[in-house]
Amino acid sequence: MDIADSLTYHITKTGNILRQVTAKRIKSAGINLTPEESVLMNQLWDRDNQTLGELGQWSVKDSSTLTRQVDGLMKKGYVERVHGTEDRRNVFVRLSKTGKKLKAAFSKTGVAKLDRDMITHSSADVNKALKLIMEVRVQALKELHGE
Repeated sequence: MDIADSLTYHITKTGNILRQVTAKRIKSAGINLTPEESVLMNQLWDRDNQTLGELGQWSVKDSSTLTRQVDGLMKKGYVERVHGTEDRRNVFVRLSKTGKKLKAAFSKTGVAKLDRDMITHSSADVNKALKLIMEVRVQALKELHGE
């Protein structure tokens, strides 16, 4: 099969391009975040004070990558690590005051409306495509985890 006809190739290529678009929008807004860090920040803006494990499940990152990203967010002053009160082995990541304030500035990047900016098809077409992409992701995760 020619790679130009491969769905997985085009999903990957499109993801890489959208990452670049996201980085450009964030940088244009004067915000010091990578697209990957912005995913974690969005997750924390939606639900603050999550364990590293919870963030890892959501972001599908391995623990060393996630730790490095959280370290970067800590150095920038956007998050803090806090040990659990009931079980000190649990490490929580929570937004700092600066991280909470960043949400307003981040909303001006337009990253949240990328779908609307890039897609001109009907909602039904978008839902079909999303379902297909999610099926590919589920199968890939199964293979990755040996299921």
